[in-house]
Amino acid sequence: MERLAKIEGVYIPSFFQVEYQPDGRISQIVPLNKDILHVSRRVFPDLEKGAFPSRPILPFMEVIHDRLNIEIARGCTRGCRFCQAGMIYRPLRERSPRKILDLMKCGLENTGYDEVSLLSLSTGDYTCIDPLISSILDHTRERRIAVSFPSLRVETLTPSLIRQVQEVRKTGFTLAPEAGTERLRGVINKGNTEEDLLSTIQQVFSAGWRLVKLYFMIGLPTEEDKDLEGIASLCQKALKVARRSKGSAQINVSVSTFIPKATPRFNGKPRAPSKESRESTKSCAGTWIVTV
Repeated sequence: MERLAKIEGVYIPSFFQVEYQPDGRISQIVPLNKDILHVSRRVFPDLEKGAFPSRPILPFMEVIHDRLNIEIARGCTRGCRFCQAGMIYRPLRERSPRKILDLMKCGLENTGYDEVSLLSLSTGDYTCIDPLISSILDHTRERRIAVSFPSLRVETLTPSLIRQVQEVRKTGFTLAPEAGTERLRGVINKGNTEEDLLSTIQQVFSAGWRLVKLYFMIGLPTEEDKDLEGIASLCQKALKVARRSKGSAQINVSVSTFIPKATPRFNGKPRAPSKESRESTKSCAGTWIVTV
């Protein structure tokens, strides 16, 4: 461990003593080894030069992410107050479209996958996402290779993006409103509006999709009962809008409990007690399961 600790960026927990304030926040970190006083974070400055597997390991069974995954950017500028990754992976760095295309072509040749997923903390914010998708489709369209994304910010899912993604195969959309009311979305610095979500839902289902998944959190700081009711209300409105375009439309809802992480603005906030979280889930579920 002493040898490992000499590598820049490697943190050995047993070499430090963490002291806490009464409310659970860290007061100080005391080094226990006089030769190792602190650890400096290492940041890869140029993602363009970063190593990337050209021959990914292929499983012998079907797995959840059974597709070619390519990291197109690292970091995020949004600053959501609950998000650790958006803080610790700063600054924002992007791979060039040319590099992404080269990685994709190599990966497809070496795997035989029929789907490419473009990964980042906020894929819709990639500087030239539309030209990138267009270039990818020029290569994959005839081979019937689809393009997919991780969960997207509601306001970044543009009509152009929807149109291009459906050219080969409708791979599904996962949107992350995070909170049920605009007040609480403002508190967490999410910023998207109910109008943004409903407009996006209308565009997606008008384009022929049958299913969209929505992500929410409960137990966020300053949350009130009306914020929980807002999740159910927003889902009901979304389903109503969706079924105007497609009678068989479905909306899957995922609700997870907020857990404070180190570094973001909410790092010192308490986690909601388990009993309170269960009650919140029950109160939401009783309202929306029948309709959604």
